[in-house]
Amino acid sequence: MNNSTPEDGEPSSFVEKAKNLCGRHKGKILAASTVLGGVALTVVTVVTRQAMEQNATEDTGPIADPAAVNERRKAPVKHPVVGHTRTLADGRVIPVAGYDRGGSADDNDEDGDSGVAAA
Repeated sequence: MNNSTPEDGEPSSFVEKAKNLCGRHKGKILAASTVLGGVALTVVTVVTRQAMEQNATEDTGPIADPAAVNERRKAPVKHPVVGHTRTLADGRVIPVAGYDRGGSADDNDEDGDSGVAAA
């Protein structure tokens, strides 16, 4: 009695029952899986669009106050930059002389010169 089918003709193993069921309802299974795949694709599309819209609003940030837009940026504090060397993209090393940096363009230097060389 090593037979997998009992006397009533029905298969006894789960695999055989599943194969028979799939064989009888192949069209219905294909239709149901197509519908489920379409629904899953729609859900993924909607979630992706919402995430992209959310990222776009986060990138722009909150809307600035109109009064704050008209305020000018404060100039950085004037300070000296020490002379140094700089390596260029082609590998050359060049010396850079020290200079003053910062302050606004309409500020005068301590010696009364506006920073523009006389011609």
